[in-house]
Amino acid sequence: MREDPFEYLEDIQNPNVVSWALSESRGCVERLKPLSDKIVGLALRYYSIPVLYSFSRNRAGLFFLKRDLAYSVNLSIDGSTRVLVSSRELGEDAVIHSYYIDREGKLFAYFYTLKGSDVGELVVAEVDTLSTVDRIRGSISDVVFLGGGRYYYTKFFREGRCPDGVESPCERVFLRDGGRDEMVFGEGLPRNHFVSLKASTDYSHALVRVSYGWARDTLYAGPLGSSSRWVKVYEGGFRSKLVDLAGGSYLAILYDGEKFGRLVKLGSGTSELVPERGEYLQDAIVVGSYIVASYVRHASSYLAVFDLEGRPVREVTFDEPASVAWLSSYGSGGFVELRYFTRPYEVIEVSASNGLSFRKVAEHPRVVDAEVVEGFAESYDGTKVHYFWIRRRSASSKVVVYGYGGFSVSLTPVFAPWIPVFIELGYDVVVANLRGGSEYGEKWHEAGMRDKKVNVFYDYIAVASKFKSAGFKVVGLGRSNGGLLIGAVITMEPGLLDVAAIGYPVLDMLKFHKLYIGSAWIPEYGNPDDPKDREYLVKYSPYHNIREGVRYPPTIIYTGLYDDRVHPAHALKFYAKLKGYGNDVCLRLETSSGHAGSSPEVIAREVADVVAFIEESLSKSLRGS
Repeated sequence: MREDPFEYLEDIQNPNVVSWALSESRGCVERLKPLSDKIVGLALRYYSIPVLYSFSRNRAGLFFLKRDLAYSVNLSIDGSTRVLVSSRELGEDAVIHSYYIDREGKLFAYFYTLKGSDVGELVVAEVDTLSTVDRIRGSISDVVFLGGGRYYYTKFFREGRCPDGVESPCERVFLRDGGRDEMVFGEGLPRNHFVSLKASTDYSHALVRVSYGWARDTLYAGPLGSSSRWVKVYEGGFRSKLVDLAGGSYLAILYDGEKFGRLVKLGSGTSELVPERGEYLQDAIVVGSYIVASYVRHASSYLAVFDLEGRPVREVTFDEPASVAWLSSYGSGGFVELRYFTRPYEVIEVSASNGLSFRKVAEHPRVVDAEVVEGFAESYDGTKVHYFWIRRRSASSKVVVYGYGGFSVSLTPVFAPWIPVFIELGYDVVVANLRGGSEYGEKWHEAGMRDKKVNVFYDYIAVASKFKSAGFKVVGLGRSNGGLLIGAVITMEPGLLDVAAIGYPVLDMLKFHKLYIGSAWIPEYGNPDDPKDREYLVKYSPYHNIREGVRYPPTIIYTGLYDDRVHPAHALKFYAKLKGYGNDVCLRLETSSGHAGSSPEVIAREVADVVAFIEESLSKSLRGS
């Protein structure tokens, strides 16, 4: 293959590269400013709508996260809510990603980052006084308190090596005691293996999941306070996860067989509780003597309740397409958090104190004046591809088709503030459920992995073509792996999309594994250093398939200069190559955002610029210029 003419753009420590990139971005922003300034207020209005999520309960009260113009950890006691920490106290463009509570209600911890970085700080504080008792820097998650100020946590190593000498990316479990760290689990695990940790609801056992990318898992468990006794309880060569400890056995979900998911007990052997139902088993919790499971049917969630022997008790469905975004248990009760396209959230508390009851504890009214309809498109191989159509009350001639298609991520209903921005500006929005996600189980995911990745692109093309044929102006939108999707679509079918918006993308499929933590995606995409994998990767790699003399749709490429997950070189190189061939392309480089997001104000301004580019491009198209 020919030498890469834009390889030098991978060196973002080079001041000349940064200067060039920022200059190109300024030109893009200045071009869009007159129109963007008219849109940003609308975007900020929707990004400032409060969203409550991640509910949990202990002896202190009810905890939850809130996002509006800031992020905050909150504690509610008898209807009175107290802010424990706000992102406004933590620094410019801070994002609180997660929080953790102890069983007694004395301590809580939260992890935050600045300017969209994946690297941040874990802070442990007292609930009563809010005094900080500990801090840890890094990519930290899965805090489990043990009492006496001791706690476990997982740490993801992005560069260098793990303490046991394994090359990054790698992840390990540590015990924190009196400011000292001891690695207690994961020694010798190869790179590209990740560890997740949680406690059983009764805090007696540790439940550990070791994942090789998004391809397979191995399960470990043992007494919570004795990490040396954590042992392997299941390894099947496919995806699986532990749910809880119930009746002296470990309850787990296995994605074997047809890979929709089944509930089993793990002990001396494996005994099936709930067989596969032909629909994706997303998650489950144990509440009292019941199992509450969330299933996905045509990309919408419903609940199924079983007793501890797996006998069906009841099903709970919802009046409109919904997602179960969060299931959590505190033993005698739990929380079900719902998301919708048209309203931000609804939270239901489940109680098993007297039978099983469901009580709504929080909700936000409808904010999007649109109807949600569903349909299917037929892909090149006859596969039916489901989509949601968020349709304006009045007819529209413009549609944004959004997709992702990878890493087992399901595009189920969610309140995304950019959707009502488009709706108010006269667009319909389509969310496509492509192969590569898990809307139809792990086989659906596998059908969009590695050498089958092109299925994802053809699925998207089928959905977009359906609306194109109906007379719509079609806008392609995707972020991250979804940016790869849109990049591949415009190089495969340059005439399909009227405008393309590519955010924080992976676009160089021959180099992704050498940029930042990209090697972690080898299980999903394949290994460019393997000749067999390289053969199919080069055929669709968007960067390598831009051709001179081809007219590509107007394209805005947006990313963060300090994105430390997906290297901005993907965006810079793709932009430079497209521009070099005379295409209408705009580069927007954010200096206050990364893959992990940023403050609502920063995101609203970014969205306004992206929408402004789309509006400008479609306006030119309608004028025939």
